Amino acid sequence: MNTLPNDVARCEGVGFDEDGEWDWREGCETCLRRTAPRNAVNSYIEPPKIIAFWCEFHIEPKETKP
Repeated sequence: MNTLPNDVARCEGVGFDEDGEWDWREGCETCLRRTAPRNAVNSYIEPPKIIAFWCEFHIEPKETKP
């Protein structure tokens, strides 16, 4: 599992229900700001309202070797 230090802000991500199926905005599905474990000391950011190409706050998970 990928983790982040406690001083890196977390984000709830942006999702939407289209055709009865939940979808994340591009990049939100795998972003560590959304998926990393959280605790009481984490700060949070609001996801950008508008994204051109890719979220500037996106943190890609590292590849794990089997």
